[in-house]
Amino acid sequence: VYIADAKTGKRLWSGGKDGASPVTNMEYSIPGRVKPLDISGDGFIDRIYAVDVGGQVFRFDIDNTNGSALSASITGSRIADLADAGVTEARRFYYPPDVALVDADDGVYHALVLSSGFRAHPLNDVVHDRIYMLKDRQTELTTTYTTNITEAKLHDATDNLAGGDGGAGAAGDAVRKAELTKIQGAEGWYIDLEDENNPGTWIGEKGLSEPLILEGQVIVTTYTPNVFAATNSCEPNIGMGKVFFMDILDATPTYPANLDNRPQRHVSLVRGGIPPTPNVIITKGGEPTLCIGTECGSADLALGVRKTYWYEVEK
Repeated sequence: VYIADAKTGKRLWSGGKDGASPVTNMEYSIPGRVKPLDISGDGFIDRIYAVDVGGQVFRFDIDNTNGSALSASITGSRIADLADAGVTEARRFYYPPDVALVDADDGVYHALVLSSGFRAHPLNDVVHDRIYMLKDRQTELTTTYTTNITEAKLHDATDNLAGGDGGAGAAGDAVRKAELTKIQGAEGWYIDLEDENNPGTWIGEKGLSEPLILEGQVIVTTYTPNVFAATNSCEPNIGMGKVFFMDILDATPTYPANLDNRPQRHVSLVRGGIPPTPNVIITKGGEPTLCIGTECGSADLALGVRKTYWYEVEK
């Protein structure tokens, strides 16, 4: 990771295995942009998140108030390692996380939302990819890095038990409460991008774009190859795109806004191919509109005002 003068290009600081500030475990490429934050609101970047194709997440803190040169004001370390040995667990991050400051029952933390996927080989159907929400509980600038999140510290929310899939009645309510307790006690959650029709079977679904956090909701697009097989060698394998809508706290479905009609976390996109990053635009009439490429619709989101921050729309 480099910080350079915008006018001259002169390197002001670098962090990495061989950088001016050595950072252990930075051994893989970082193809995506970094995610900068202004925690103090003074107009200066004071935190940076970066991810790599080794399934790792790094954080760098910048002290802009100590009167020292930039090279002496930045510290960093790995905060998460989400890939393991073996072909199926070789998860890669090609895009940065979206980040929000969350005030929840289990404390205040920076929620990092990201999805894994092999962008260089989108037709790969071997890797077990996932959507993640990580809790970085060190919300203040620090030079001490105690967090190293692994999958063992995350809760597997694939079965959507917190969303009511654990059954109805009193027994179902007990399952839901137990699930919420587990999620609050974990350092985040993840859902498997497995074949929903055959749980435990993987068909290559993966995240190949940046996620979006909006009104306390996680909005992530995915791509599944080999769904619509080409009839001849001259036709492309366009695959299928989806967009997920989930509560940032517990991964429960949040779309559409009709709370009695939310059986699934995602909707399928009309157009095939790899879907881009979700974007919100404000139309001429002032209506917030969610667009996935050319597919747009009303941002009919149901959660309302939540204790999440750092999302701004200029009208």
